[in-house]
Amino acid sequence: MKNRFLIIVSTLVLFAGSTNVWAWNGYGHSCAAYIAEQHLTPEAKAKCEEYLQHSFVFHASWMDKWRFIGAYKPTTIWHVIRADENWKLDESEKRLAEYHTKRIWEEMKDYKNLPDSLVRQNLIYLIHMVPDFHCPVHVYLKKGQHPDKRYNLRKAGKKFGLHTFWDRSPGFHREGWTMEKYAEEVDKISPKLAKKYQKGDAITWAKDAVKQAERAYPITPADTEITTIPPKTVKKIHALSDEMILKGAYRLAHIINDIFKE
Repeated sequence: MKNRFLIIVSTLVLFAGSTNVWAWNGYGHSCAAYIAEQHLTPEAKAKCEEYLQHSFVFHASWMDKWRFIGAYKPTTIWHVIRADENWKLDESEKRLAEYHTKRIWEEMKDYKNLPDSLVRQNLIYLIHMVPDFHCPVHVYLKKGQHPDKRYNLRKAGKKFGLHTFWDRSPGFHREGWTMEKYAEEVDKISPKLAKKYQKGDAITWAKDAVKQAERAYPITPADTEITTIPPKTVKKIHALSDEMILKGAYRLAHIINDIFKE
């Protein structure tokens, strides 16, 4: 490989147990990355191993670790998509996650003529960014329209923000689950449904993510101690959270398989 470089950063190993409050948090991103990797074609998997030198999980939270540093600061906005007051995707903004997902996907179709360093970096972006914009609270509404202020959530009496709550939702009331356990229990969809999830492009998926994000607010208890949320409500939260993790994972796998299909 030409222009190879390896970035070794000790913080990147802190995925499964991470408590950061960005994105799906470390655990959620690890689960999405792990599931995506299980659905790569042999050709795509070999190429990813060649360029990345590590698993998807190793790189899953890289963007969160580096988005406040130097040249990576502009990528902060790549973690979200935006909707209007009617919960429709705002396609006018060209800096957000769906735009860069589409841009990188197209760019990577010519990966053989790109520097290896750029191919590697683009893969790392996709591994994080695609599952990321599927998180319900990563659909941003205009200031003054976002309803999250009324959700006074608490855990053991300590304030627990709505954003943090949904970031951590894959592991909510699932203490002790590894990413392998999560995949075993959650990744059970049919090939037909998987194909349905993967239909379309990044813009199609972003529109779907907005539609699903609207569901998050009615099922999130307001002014609540989260340890007392009824099992029926927990089940609804898990259903939406798991659906979006799977959509992000399967769509990520679809992109990578498409890039390396030849």
